[in-house]
Amino acid sequence: MMRLVFALCFLFKIARTKAKTSVPSPPHVVFILQDDLGYYDNGFSGAQEAEKYSSSLTALAQEGIRLTSHYTHWHCSPTRRSLLTGRLPLHHGEKLSHPDTDDIDLRWTWISEKLKSVGYTNYWFGKGHTGYRSMRHMPSMRGFDEFYGFLEGSGDYRKLELWNATTPTLKDREYSTDRFGELTLDAVERHNSSQPMFLYLPWQAVHEPYQAPPCCNKSCGPCDNVLHAMLREADKFIGRLTELLKKKSMYDNTLVVFTSDNGGVGDGNNYPLRGEKHTSWEGAMRTAAFVSGGLVPKTLRGTTSDIRVHIADWYTTLCNLAGVSPSDDSPISPEEVDPYNPNKDIYGEDSYPGVDGIDIWPALVGEDGGVEKSLQSRTLVLSREVLIKGDMKLIVAQPSPAEMVPKTLRNGWRMPNGTWEDYDPAAFPCDAYYHRAHFTPCLFNISSDLEERRNVATQRPEMVREMWRELNVTWLGAFTSRSPPELLGRCSRLCSMKHWWGLGGSGIGPMCGIKTCEREDVSNEEVFMQRFSA
Repeated sequence: MMRLVFALCFLFKIARTKAKTSVPSPPHVVFILQDDLGYYDNGFSGAQEAEKYSSSLTALAQEGIRLTSHYTHWHCSPTRRSLLTGRLPLHHGEKLSHPDTDDIDLRWTWISEKLKSVGYTNYWFGKGHTGYRSMRHMPSMRGFDEFYGFLEGSGDYRKLELWNATTPTLKDREYSTDRFGELTLDAVERHNSSQPMFLYLPWQAVHEPYQAPPCCNKSCGPCDNVLHAMLREADKFIGRLTELLKKKSMYDNTLVVFTSDNGGVGDGNNYPLRGEKHTSWEGAMRTAAFVSGGLVPKTLRGTTSDIRVHIADWYTTLCNLAGVSPSDDSPISPEEVDPYNPNKDIYGEDSYPGVDGIDIWPALVGEDGGVEKSLQSRTLVLSREVLIKGDMKLIVAQPSPAEMVPKTLRNGWRMPNGTWEDYDPAAFPCDAYYHRAHFTPCLFNISSDLEERRNVATQRPEMVREMWRELNVTWLGAFTSRSPPELLGRCSRLCSMKHWWGLGGSGIGPMCGIKTCEREDVSNEEVFMQRFSA
């Protein structure tokens, strides 16, 4: 009898140990990327009155962890490429992508491919804007089971050229937020909840042009502020998505990540942060962001975290949560940078930079206090002109006009009522934009001076020199895509135009790696394209 008792106790102990050490199932991930949302244009990091047009987002943020130091790039494409690849803009460039550009090296592994390798089903509904020179750049070729979206950076909300996997259409005239929202709900409804899901939802809203949703002056009443109405329409679908996840018993094992791709611009408001999109100020790169969902520990719901996060970190973080290695190193290591030879190409044609992002989850949920403290003061190279280190932020200049469509920059502070407070250029010489022959940096303590009103560069010249040198040396390791020809595939602009026209598109799309163009005679293509362009 005693032997039986001991045997039962032993089996119970084994069972209890297995229960404690068992690895939880990979979480569902919903990543929502709002376009050009201002820091103040929402109810969770901005104005309280904004809750009426962002109630679902506000509710999610209140049930999660608001990220008060979440950074992106100062404009669109680099942010999106960082999310997909885990690399900082330092390692894929700061230019905007176009349908025919090679901006993500085809040797790299996308986050979708990482998750696919461990059983995830992946969905992408919305904006692309990451460069699609080759068919192998298309989302449906990079681990996304379903893709419906547009390749350009902006356009009419009812007249976009949309792509269903690799087929273009000009006939879909539904308001883009409604189309992407309905597709999202349909995909989640069909999804097998026992299988891990990665849902990437990069809205077009609230990017210009400001076009009110169809419900305005109808079911949702007057829309006096069009930007708010555009956000409310996206927010409506986010609320429905949340309810659907709960209905399907998926929510408790779901991580929701929300951020804007950069700061607000135009009608957007980044109060209390300085500046707007396309600048080097906090208003361009510190974004409204939070994490939510059942994966967030109950004790942390309704809290804030000031750990310093870059959007590239989500690559590594999601890989580790899913149980797959985030490593994506080059088989051949790059050479070391040489400050005495700034023109040295440390990569050549055979190597490339690895993943820059780090796993922020242990620090975010309090599993590692030491890491949490270090992340609050980590060094981040945000752009060619901006370095953050500890409490200090160095701004050498404003972004180069060569990296964007030249425009007038707003370097002051926008107030809650929408008016702008101007600045004294003499006090902030780091406003250099068009004239870039000589730079005079600014230095700010962004812990005590979040609004970047007190330039302390003259008081701390040694720190300015040290940080400027670190920025310059780091940038010697800059990299832009150089996808091998064998991965790009055969390139033919003429044949690709014919191909996309034949499928009902505008003719604009990937120009390399199209199977029907592999044997096309392009001997007279250059002459034809010169006449076509003329």
